Amino acid sequence: MVEIYICMGSACFLKGSEEIVKIFSEEIAKNSLNAQIKLKGSFCLGPCNQGVVVKVKDQFFKHINPENARTIFYEQIIPYIKKIEGEENG
Repeated sequence: MVEIYICMGSACFLKGSEEIVKIFSEEIAKNSLNAQIKLKGSFCLGPCNQGVVVKVKDQFFKHINPENARTIFYEQIIPYIKKIEGEENG
């Protein structure tokens, strides 16, 4: 199972992290990924001026907002998850 950490620190919270959690949860459920992906909230992940910040393994995804969250989820995060799963299984 891959864990996706979404920063819930004050800077990211003000930039919409709570809405991003909802969006990611919807997309995970819609694509039946509940057995593969677990969402977790996190305290500050570091680069506050580049928030909202999401972390998967050792990779940070930055500048996420409610308007681009779905695009980043499908174009960046899902391909990264598939890549690391392939490396772990390969």
